[in-house]
Amino acid sequence: MIYASRVARTKGLTFGHVQRFSIVRFGERAWSDLLGELSPSDQQALAEVVAVGWYDLDLYARLIRALDLRHGRGDLALLDELGRYEAEQDYRGIFRLFFRMASPAYMVEKTADYWRRFHDAGEWAIERRGSTAVWGALSGWGADDVLCRELVAYVKRAIELVGGKEVTLEHPRCRARGSSRCEYLMSWR
Repeated sequence: MIYASRVARTKGLTFGHVQRFSIVRFGERAWSDLLGELSPSDQQALAEVVAVGWYDLDLYARLIRALDLRHGRGDLALLDELGRYEAEQDYRGIFRLFFRMASPAYMVEKTADYWRRFHDAGEWAIERRGSTAVWGALSGWGADDVLCRELVAYVKRAIELVGGKEVTLEHPRCRARGSSRCEYLMSWR
């Protein structure tokens, strides 16, 4: 049974990606500077994160919003870079062997299977639209524009990493904008 008040959680690995991204992109002090933007309780929670642990998705949203405010322009554009970086880390590391021979459509379809390894909330519906397009809907996950912005960049880069060229990814419906689910239309050459 799923309770409405249940807190969505994400793996600690995602927090590690943000830490490495901030240091690689902005220098050694970037992570400590970023932590200084957060509340003492968030700083304490982040000090205890381990890659295999489960943590509040809202904490992750606050972290990446603070990243954009501290090191970006406050317009969420930095989250495009973050999402791309995270996909590169995952698809050149964790998923490298599995997706080495995969097509972009197959990779997106498998997103539903792999989603639960990193997020304990959210359900994907995936539908192929020919050989170079996929429609996807994500229900029951975070309703924050920072999460969606990062996810769009992540998925777009993942498609590129498995061979998609000239990738476009539209996000016409979003929980952060009042929709009941997030919908995505992905296409590539």
